[in-house]
Amino acid sequence: MGIDSRDYYSQEPRSNYQFGGPTGQFGGQGRLMVTNLVIINVIVYLLELFERVPVSGSSPIEYIAPFTSDYLALQSGLFVNNWKLWQIVTYGFVHSPNMIWHIVANMFCLWFFGRDVEGIYGKQRFLSFYLSAIIISGVLGLYIQQLLQGGPITLLGASGGVAGVIILYICHFPHRKLLLYFIIPVKAWVLGILFLVYDFVGTFSDSHVAHGAHLVGAACGWIYYKTGWDLGHWLPSRDLLKRIGPRPKVRIHNPDDDKLPEQVDRILAKIAREGESSLTRKERRTLQQASERYKNRDS
Repeated sequence: MGIDSRDYYSQEPRSNYQFGGPTGQFGGQGRLMVTNLVIINVIVYLLELFERVPVSGSSPIEYIAPFTSDYLALQSGLFVNNWKLWQIVTYGFVHSPNMIWHIVANMFCLWFFGRDVEGIYGKQRFLSFYLSAIIISGVLGLYIQQLLQGGPITLLGASGGVAGVIILYICHFPHRKLLLYFIIPVKAWVLGILFLVYDFVGTFSDSHVAHGAHLVGAACGWIYYKTGWDLGHWLPSRDLLKRIGPRPKVRIHNPDDDKLPEQVDRILAKIAREGESSLTRKERRTLQQASERYKNRDS
């Protein structure tokens, strides 16, 4: 059976009035990865609240979580005099104990937009992209904020990764209608422009918001949509680990290890939703490889 005869080509595109939800291929297979991420962030925030202590002399009263601030938040001097490299990941899972809306806004956006994005890419690829956006927006955002504001900078919060998820969602569903402030209906691409303009202008303001990290995260979302590239490509694949590890005397091929049909199904589902023009170069190569394999099999 050729790939052009699969069922996905007969599916109707989703309505523009859908407002999110786990509707992709992986939506019904257990708890979503985005749900796990929200749970982890909430647990860490609750631990911060138990740990927090008031800052002496502050008016109004402000709090600090010493362990979080010293070991988990991303501190200035990265790669210079700060070699706590785990901070480039952990900062994305901690939030300010003084502003509950910091974590509420981030987690709502991650959950709302992330469900459909995970539905498209699956759990592993979604997690790989999200952590990549956290790392890249943290490192570059830290230096952008320090360059613009001067002085030591402490970065914390999931905003960079969430910004990447939002932009990736908008790239896939630009004409889907959303409610701005839960009242004003706008198309997703309009929301994206407002989001980028707000952060671009805010970058030059003297505020405690890391607008630069938001913009870097948004760029990660756009680049991933166009190329499919993330830091997960630098990690050794299972096939590579098998090749360099101990080899059995007899190697038996298991047809279930061939992931090509699954990849083809996911790509065809994407075509049905968004059109062929939405495919990345890697996805087009995968379709071409599958087509050649099916032709050889038929012959």
